[in-house]
Amino acid sequence: MKNLPKWNASEAQIFLQAMNSVGSLDANGSPEAIILEFIKSVQSHVLHSDIDIQYLESITPAACAALIKDEDKRVQLIQILILLPYVDMSLNSQMIDMVDEYANAFGLNPNTLRDLHKVKDNQLKRLLWDYGRRSMDEFLGLNSAPKLVKGFVDAIHQSVGDPILASKYKGLVNYPEGSLGHSIFYWYRDREWPLPGEHKSMSELLIKHDCCHILGGFNTDTYGEMNVAAFQAGLFSDGFGFESLLEVILDFHLGKKFSTVGDIIPPSTGSFVPDDAMAGYEKGLCCNVNIIQDLDFWSVANVQVSAIRENLGIPRIDGPILIKP
Repeated sequence: MKNLPKWNASEAQIFLQAMNSVGSLDANGSPEAIILEFIKSVQSHVLHSDIDIQYLESITPAACAALIKDEDKRVQLIQILILLPYVDMSLNSQMIDMVDEYANAFGLNPNTLRDLHKVKDNQLKRLLWDYGRRSMDEFLGLNSAPKLVKGFVDAIHQSVGDPILASKYKGLVNYPEGSLGHSIFYWYRDREWPLPGEHKSMSELLIKHDCCHILGGFNTDTYGEMNVAAFQAGLFSDGFGFESLLEVILDFHLGKKFSTVGDIIPPSTGSFVPDDAMAGYEKGLCCNVNIIQDLDFWSVANVQVSAIRENLGIPRIDGPILIKP
């Protein structure tokens, strides 16, 4: 169970003041429209406050650190501040410098901040290497040399074709309609993707990511990939989820072909819609299990998606269980 920060009214105001202070550091000294949208979406989905953001005052990093002592709150705040230079697609150096000042005042230096500097300095290959190494551990669970070797061997084997594994996944067609297993089967078939074990399939290590799509109610277009990444940011308590969100922001908001996702969906710009992304993040925060790391797919494959959502604490989602591509 995640220990979620609970922000009272005065702390929420400080949070929003910090966002406004960083977000105002553009050419005309006021936040761009998309940054204002982002501030409002954080207020709605993270802080659950009703402060009038039109009259936010600036706050210095030192003053903010003096008022926000809780470590979990500092971590969440700095991760949100790190997103600001990406949101308006400017990578504004003044914003980045100010984020550095907040991080220094908090005594924090997360991977996402170091990643931000790599992006600013156009060191994307180095960033991809660093992120890829960490994702093998956190996202795919390949956290030792033997597991890493086995993971690569299994992925190659499944791509060539593994009839036994493929048969297991093909059997999901017989699971009850509305169950997670039945939904996964048609999630792949509707998109004309090979199931794990079928020729040219992706590794079944990615099944849990697709479970996030289904359980969180996100499609597989650029907006869906953005919002499911924000959902995953809420699942992780160690900050890695925000690194995963960064990967998708680079591909589908800044338009850089950063990851292998760009080989499946072409890079594009402007897919970070603040309210939708933060709504996804809120769903991830509410989820009492890290689906990527801790969900046992086969133990719940025959359970209705609606029941799994309720058991995990994911807020009610209107619309069809199985979203068409």
